[in-house]
Amino acid sequence: MIRNTNTANSHQYRSVEEACESSRSTGEFSSTQSLDSAIPMERFPEPPNFMESRQQRRAVILFSITSMLLFADQNLMSPNLTAIAEDFGFNEEERDRKLGGDISLAFFLLGAPASFVIGYLADTADRSLIFAWTVLIGEGACFLTYWTTTYQSLYICRAITGFSVGGALPLIYSILGDLFAAEDRHRVSAIVSFGCGAGISVGQAIAGYIGPTFGWRLPFLLVSIPAVLLGFAVLWFVEDPPRGQMEQAVLKKNLEDGIALVSVPSESNVALREDSDEKATVSGRGGPTTTDMTPDTFLDDEIAQASRTWVYYFRTLQTLLSTPTMGKHYAVDGSTVLQSLELFVLNVVFLVSSVLALIQGATGCVPWGILNVYLTDYLSEDRGFSVEVATTVLMCFGVGNTLGLVLGGSYGSHLYKIDNRYPALLAGSMAVLGCIPFWLLINNVDSSTPFWLVVLIAGLAGFGTGPTGAIVKATVTNISLPRTRGQAFALFTLTDDFGKGLGPYFVSVLIVRMGGRLAAFNVGLMGWIVCGIFNLAMYFTVAKDEAWIQAEVAAGV
Repeated sequence: MIRNTNTANSHQYRSVEEACESSRSTGEFSSTQSLDSAIPMERFPEPPNFMESRQQRRAVILFSITSMLLFADQNLMSPNLTAIAEDFGFNEEERDRKLGGDISLAFFLLGAPASFVIGYLADTADRSLIFAWTVLIGEGACFLTYWTTTYQSLYICRAITGFSVGGALPLIYSILGDLFAAEDRHRVSAIVSFGCGAGISVGQAIAGYIGPTFGWRLPFLLVSIPAVLLGFAVLWFVEDPPRGQMEQAVLKKNLEDGIALVSVPSESNVALREDSDEKATVSGRGGPTTTDMTPDTFLDDEIAQASRTWVYYFRTLQTLLSTPTMGKHYAVDGSTVLQSLELFVLNVVFLVSSVLALIQGATGCVPWGILNVYLTDYLSEDRGFSVEVATTVLMCFGVGNTLGLVLGGSYGSHLYKIDNRYPALLAGSMAVLGCIPFWLLINNVDSSTPFWLVVLIAGLAGFGTGPTGAIVKATVTNISLPRTRGQAFALFTLTDDFGKGLGPYFVSVLIVRMGGRLAAFNVGLMGWIVCGIFNLAMYFTVAKDEAWIQAEVAAGV
């Protein structure tokens, strides 16, 4: 669809066909007219439809599956904590402290600086290449875990694994932010978050069902090998898109200049045919003209198909690379670093929504630490379930989490189109409400509870935790500048998804200080209430902050 107005007359056309018909009836169309004079146009940003291009679909599918395996890796020890402790001769306190807390802390301490380094590289270098190497380093350590025979070697391997989890997420959301427009980012964030959430269930399932029979080490092989292959599949099949190409200001500018997108062309368009018998030129603001074609042929065979011609590709790339805010800065010198850091500080530190997003992630990582590391072992050792049944309960939580992600992605996107403040209300309220069934799962459920009720409680707990992650990640994408988005997500990952690696350490400290798991879990659960409150607070700040981002982008176009 093309939306048209003309300052010279009041005609408005809803489609190319209407414009052509009007031109024929009024005699306004001349065979030598340019597109702008034949069809008066109001320049309006028209991003591709959601998941319309092959590039978008490949990126989302590969990133989602890779994220699933990375988070499955993070959860491979949880169902077998007691078995691992027995293998290394640990008592119950050492089990919770060394396996649950200290390894998670090492996971954090190595992955945190890696996250910042990779986050900076995500804003300056080829992101697909960096992603492949990031996954290879982390999952290579996961692969080597199969051969560990001492606690020290296990500790080192799990610490290095944090490199891939800490570094992959900033790269993923940086690339996807340049492939999807703002109104679609809630949905694509939900899809990738589904991969992360499914990874919890997949990791728990592989370790919980295979570990008791074949040993706790085998699951590390089963997860690491496909993860490495998928990392290189991203390198081969996902191109690094120009930074900032999907921002509203850039879309509007490109449309005004008659320029199509480089990395997400519509597959419904066909490349411009180069026919030596047709005399085509480019005039005015980039619209093709001809002297030998009727209006119908001109519109059908040239305009509708021109968006994928190499001329348009070159112009889009030239425009994006010449834009300071959007360009790829592969040459890293002192001034580039300082400019990037300055933008990063302005973007993250002085935008209230960014600060709120960081705080909500930090507070929410503690209950996620309970879930990711301790809950399966807690249900089997303290509540009387077998390891297999406890694993099934966690999988039910994962199913509920998936449904919550669907709600956060689809309905969050719908709410965003109504008012970009409304998704924050959904995220905050669901985080608070999800605490109720999770509290019941910790305190009131044991092996004597009817299984259908256990499944229902676990599913509702997962459903409550689902929407928040998808919505917050989309919000962070929308309130970060394209050139600093990788660094912004590195910091966000530190306090949110990657903070889940630090959360178990805090839980282990609570267990020691409070004399047991149950009391520590009840205190840690309060983190989701605080998380929900800070999400609700973003309702009052996100509209202003997003407007500031778009103004900065427009100033650089």
